[in-house]
Parts: sequence; C-alpha cells; structure tokens
Amino acid sequence: MLTRLIVGIVLFAPAIARVGDSKPFPEAKYGKGELRYVDNVPILIVRGKPTEIGEQFGKLAIENAPDLMGLHERFLKDAGQEKRYPLLATFAGVLKPNFPSHILTEIEAAAKTSKQDLSLLLFANTIADLSSGMGCSTVVVESQRSSTGSPLFGRNFDWLPTRGIADHTLVIVYKGEGKRAFATVTVTPICGAISGMNDAGLSLTINEISIKKSKDKSQFNWKGTPLLLAFRRVLEECTTVAEAEKLLREMPRTTTCCLTICDKSGGVVFEITPTNLVVRAADNGVCCCTNHFRTEMLCVDNKCWRYEKLAPLQAKDSGKLDIKDIFAKLDEVNQGKHTLQSMVFEPAQRTLHLAYGEGSATKLKAHKLDLGKLFDEK
Repeated sequence: MLTRLIVGIVLFAPAIARVGDSKPFPEAKYGKGELRYVDNVPILIVRGKPTEIGEQFGKLAIENAPDLMGLHERFLKDAGQEKRYPLLATFAGVLKPNFPSHILTEIEAAAKTSKQDLSLLLFANTIADLSSGMGCSTVVVESQRSSTGSPLFGRNFDWLPTRGIADHTLVIVYKGEGKRAFATVTVTPICGAISGMNDAGLSLTINEISIKKSKDKSQFNWKGTPLLLAFRRVLEECTTVAEAEKLLREMPRTTTCCLTICDKSGGVVFEITPTNLVVRAADNGVCCCTNHFRTEMLCVDNKCWRYEKLAPLQAKDSGKLDIKDIFAKLDEVNQGKHTLQSMVFEPAQRTLHLAYGEGSATKLKAHKLDLGKLFDEK
C-alpha cells in the first residue's frame, strides 16, 4: 500500500491587506502566452496547441518562478521526505503512461523550455496521488440559500507552509485548441487542477483523503489517471456536475479523495475511490466537506473539528449567506500558516474572489477576478 506524503490545499477570505505588494513573477510575454497582474494577482494566460502551451508555461512560470529548486528542497525537508524522494520520483514515473497525452506533451515541453528535470514536474503533478493532505475545507451554498440568488462555492487550501511557497501561487488561464477555456488556482509547477473554474462556470476543488480511510478497502490503482489531471479533464470537457460525474465514472482513478464541484445550478461532493464514486448532495441547500468520507458506503471515521464548525450552515432555517459570510466561516476553520489560499467562486457570474499569502490566508484581502472576461478575451 502506498505511503502518502503530507500535502494539502486551501483557499482564502477577506480581512486585512497583504503585507507588501510584491510581484514574484515578472510580467512578460512568450509566444501566444502572457503573464500579467490583475488586482496584484499573477495571471498566466496560455494558448494554442499542447506544445505551445507547455513552452509558455515553462518560460513564463517555471523558469521565472522564484527559487523553484530551493522551494522543492525545503518542501521535502519540511515533509520529512528528503530520503524518500528518489522513490517518490520513481512512483511518479510509473504513473507517467497514464497522463492524458496532451497534458504529458505540455509537461515535456515545459521541462525542455525551462531546463528543469522532467521528473520534478511529474512529481509535482502526481503529488495528490502520492500524498494524503493536510486539511482543506469547502462549502457549497445553493441558490435558495445564497443572498445573491445563485450558487456560491468557498474553499480553503491548506498545505505545508514551506518558506517561499506563497510566492508560487499563480492563476493560470488555459485556452487550448479543442478544449474549454478554464482557470486554475495553483502552485508552480503544478498544471493539474487543485482548484478551478471553466468558461461554463463549472468549478471544482480537491480534498485529499488517505486511502486507508475508505470502507470499500480500495487498493491504489497504478493504471489510473492522476487525480489533478483527471480533474483538469473535467474542466476541459464538461459544463455541468452531471457531465463531470459521467466522465469521472468512466475514467480509471488512482486513489481516494473528495471532489467538491458546483455548476450554475448547484453543487455536490463526489466521494471518490479507485472502485467507487458516491455523490453526496447538499443538506438544506448547503454542502460541506473536509478530509473524510461521510457516506454510508465509504465512511470509516467522520470526526473532524473543521466539519463540526461548518455543519451548522446545513441546519434548517439558518438563513441566507453571502460572500462575506462564507469567508468568515472559512476563517473559523483556518489552520494558521497552513492555510495558503482561501477563495469563493461564483459559478453563474464566472467570478473568483481569492485571498492568498503567508497565513492564515483567511486573514488577508480577497482579490476579485472576473474570470469570464479573461475566458472571453481574444
């Protein structure tokens, strides 16, 4: 059974302003790609064929990322995985044949253009498969409970607070040939989908779960599509929660996790293992998720202080919620320095409110990003 590295993901909320207004990635253009800042958030826009997108990502993000190798080394040290990294890199290589072909082409082009070792990029994009996460928290508020009249989707991304990691937060807007336009909130050099939204407003985030904590006793599937790449395919190909469910049921899956997903009509949690996908719907118009399964088929332990903090939102007659309310609730479940990102998606408006930085990110200012405008611009 695979021992899983510590990792996580969290999204953010408003409050105090960020300390300083540093710009860790330089503004630049390369081919059809461009890195620019919107409300002080680094936005990388990549376009074209897979090789072109990979070259743009490699040049503008990976090559220009601040001290990427230093971050990699510090992350492994903080995770206690320095000695095991050669084995983890080997595991990532074993999963390489399962990468969607267009994404593998991108990664290979990015490695070549940035002059980075391909094994580092393979590891970064399989880290959710070779790890069990820290403590991400998500909340979907359906239209009847939203003060805006349309769904709201909040999320904290919790990960190891390795020194310098906040400077690697990047929003990437993909405009690949034959694919839906979509955006991910990521950490360089990850090109899979940790948190993201596409041009149809379909939004998703991952909550990691140890494969040991599943009642169906699934075994790791070495023939499965790596999780972050599977979820990227959802953003590239699907417009609704129902379409995403169909695609993921048909796709071989490596390991266990929860995927919280929301379209313009509402959202659910997919409780995922290599052998099962169980849909958990909202209670009284709200669906909450942390890092354990809750359905009868898969749950072995549902104790979580963060879920207990979020659960009152699912009570009857608990009122309508707005963006500020969701950020406030995410602040209640922050994990200090581990909460690197906090965010709220508005699927119907194709808008993202993002807070990030040295944490807790829930204490920092949220930046409003009109993703729809970025998707539509030529």
